[in-house]
Amino acid sequence: MPERASGIRRPEEFRAVYHRVYREPPYHEDAAAADGFARQLAGHAALPGFCVTTVRDGGVLGGFAYGVHREEGWWHPRAATPVPPWLRRPLFYVYELAVVGELRGRGHGRALLDLLLADRAEPFAVLAASNGASARAMYRRWGWTKVGELTGPPHGVDLLALPLTPLR
Repeated sequence: MPERASGIRRPEEFRAVYHRVYREPPYHEDAAAADGFARQLAGHAALPGFCVTTVRDGGVLGGFAYGVHREEGWWHPRAATPVPPWLRRPLFYVYELAVVGELRGRGHGRALLDLLLADRAEPFAVLAASNGASARAMYRRWGWTKVGELTGPPHGVDLLALPLTPLR
């Protein structure tokens, strides 16, 4: 059962899950990328509005989702497209959703993301999804819509948004 974590108590667990998930296709990330993720996570955990949800299997971390509140006017630094005018407001940026292979297909990803986004004050959440990953289709089924693109990997990366509160 997913739960909100009060912080990152054992960062090595998050790095290990990240490495297991992102060394798989289509990402093929190595240990150095996992180290970079661990540094990024530590930096994000210190920001106001940081939130993380976790799922454990027998006490072992099996998945997590995390994001950070972003102020009005923020847009992804690698965005290849400008921020849509209706999205120029505070938002919650979901940096990662990762579930190890043996726990997939049980609803953990959706539950992690739903709990992460529950009770957020921001009107929208935004995340990046690789066009080569099956997760992109999953997000689209869950109601996320394309609002931009990132520069980078050969398969392309879409920025997807989800309304969290009724538009005012």
